[in-house]
Amino acid sequence: MFRPFILLLFCSSFLPLSGESPIERVVFVSCFKESKKAPAMAQIARSRPDVFIWMGDNIYGDSEDMAVLRKKYQVAASNPDYVKIQDSARVIGTWDDHDFGKNDVGREFAKKRESQQEFLDFLKVAPDSPRRKREGVYAKHDFGPQGRQVRVILLDTRYHRDAIGSNGTILGEEQWRWLERSLRESPAEVNLLVSSIQVLPSEHRFEKWADFPEEKARLLALLAEEKVPPVLILSGDRHLGEISLKDQGSSYPLYEVTSSSLNSSFGGNSKEVNRLRVGENFGRNNFGMLTLSWGGDFPVIEAAVCDENGEKVLKAKFSLQKSSPK
Repeated sequence: MFRPFILLLFCSSFLPLSGESPIERVVFVSCFKESKKAPAMAQIARSRPDVFIWMGDNIYGDSEDMAVLRKKYQVAASNPDYVKIQDSARVIGTWDDHDFGKNDVGREFAKKRESQQEFLDFLKVAPDSPRRKREGVYAKHDFGPQGRQVRVILLDTRYHRDAIGSNGTILGEEQWRWLERSLRESPAEVNLLVSSIQVLPSEHRFEKWADFPEEKARLLALLAEEKVPPVLILSGDRHLGEISLKDQGSSYPLYEVTSSSLNSSFGGNSKEVNRLRVGENFGRNNFGMLTLSWGGDFPVIEAAVCDENGEKVLKAKFSLQKSSPK
């Protein structure tokens, strides 16, 4: 049986309620063209997830004009199926470049502070939330009762990111310290790490953690620490879905599930190299789904990439536990 991992994502914190039911279904999406139809959104609404995660490119804003971003967020928020999802699920998320404000941009984006407020408005984050004053939209959320908790860690890979080719930082030092605490001190049985861009795959030419070798090495070293619980990584951006698996020499296999795009796929490239890929990739519209089973000594996760009709086209199943040190 596979014994996985922790997932990284970003957002604000929730304290688990004593009477709260365990999380059983998590849906995660990226790359949503707000002006286009999205049949997958209807399937998600029918599945009634407990948690819904925006992983980035939640709109295609691409503007320094906040009125433009605001209008596009309003269009996205008014999608009838998304309205249904909000009625039943906890909605959390982070951003990527197109909703941040410009294709492939990072810390140099002039309107990043203003854009952050528009994004938090879209997520309905309270005006007095600490996230309103933080530099970046990274956050963590805890769900479920003690003994059956899920922690979702949402990263911000835009606000502090240096230029590609600089081998500089993706997260910035303050976010790094926050991430280290969020993982080392996690009380959760399931830890999800959400990154808008892919972490493990390194061969493709698009944005990825491998463009910043020192940052990627630092992250993998952190995830391999004895005090850090197993993590499952969730990512988007690529306009294809795939599952990657890395044996990093630690006590559990590290998985990454990539889901993209919700309604604007490019058809993908079935021949694209990813030496860590499990099975094939999927180039049509898709969304990601985690199904959590809590009956045994350790939670079991079924991770899936679903097509826009809700069929699970890619799957992996594993338990989230570390093996005992030898």
